[in-house]
Parts: sequence; C-alpha cells; structure tokens
Amino acid sequence: MKKFVTALLDHFESYLCQLLLVFFVVIVFMQIVLRALDMSLPWTEEIARFAFLWFILFGACYATRLCALNRVTIQFMKAPKWLSDGCLLLSDVAWLIFSLIMAYEGYRAVMDLREFPYATPALDWDLGMVYLVFPLSFLLMAVRIIQVNIMKFILHIEIADPDQESVKESQNSLLGGDAQNEGGKA
Repeated sequence: MKKFVTALLDHFESYLCQLLLVFFVVIVFMQIVLRALDMSLPWTEEIARFAFLWFILFGACYATRLCALNRVTIQFMKAPKWLSDGCLLLSDVAWLIFSLIMAYEGYRAVMDLREFPYATPALDWDLGMVYLVFPLSFLLMAVRIIQVNIMKFILHIEIADPDQESVKESQNSLLGGDAQNEGGKA
C-alpha cells in the first residue's frame, strides 16, 4: 500500500494529465462529429479549453518533476561541477520564488472571484473554481522544485535527462540492440 501511495504522489501530475488529455480530445472529437451532423453543443469548446489549460499547467509540474523543462546549460560544459551546480541551484531558487509568487497571485485572483463571482458563459460554472488551477499548479510546481533539488543535492540521486534516455531507447530499437553492444555509439 505504501508503494502505491508513493507512486501516486510521485506521478500524480502524469495521471492527471493523461486523464485530461483523453477528456479534451474526446470532447473536441465529439464536437467535430456533431458539427458535421449540423448539431453542436455550446459547452464543449469551453470545457475543452478549461481541460487544456489544466493539462498545460499540471504538465509543467510533471516536467518539473522529471527535470524535463528546457534549460540553457551549454555554458557549463567546461565549467567546474560546483560552479554549474551553484548556478543551476540559484536559477532554481529564482524559479521557486516565481512559482510561489504566481501561487499567491493566483490565490488572490480566486479570492477576488469568490467575492465578486463570475460565471462561465456556456457552463455557468463559478470561474473562481476554474481558476483554482493557478494556485494549485504553481504551488505543486514549487514543491516539485524543492523535491528535485533535495534529490540532487542532499540525497545525491542523479536524475536522468528524459531527452537523452529517449535518444538511447530510439537508437537501441532502430539498431536492434547493436547500439547497446557498442557502448551506446551509433
């Protein structure tokens, strides 16, 4: 049970993004089919837009957890490891501060929408509830930034670059395992 809970917490954003992706693709496909039949549902575009927004923001959280967000690190190739680590840590601190500010400002926006309610046009949903994605996702992103840095600098766990891993997998599958036998050289 402990492994299940740990896996769920560690991959929460992945599962949520998969669900949201399937949901908004089905909704948009349904809207396309219904338009072809001269029947349309006014709420499908709005709910697909909200699902896509949630997908993007929670996807950024998941990319944070995987260390998969784009960074310019070529300038550190010849620098000592302590310098590159220090600069990356400093940039992560700036990113953490930005995420916390965005979470706070998102919270303020939600509270404003609670005080002065606004309903979405087609679904008649409280926009404050829809905008909860901003404080939630940026707060989760801040947690993931802290988690990744603890893994890197305190636990000394090397987090594999997802792009490099996928390149190695592609090479292995294209070359039938020969790349692995030759030390990863193609």
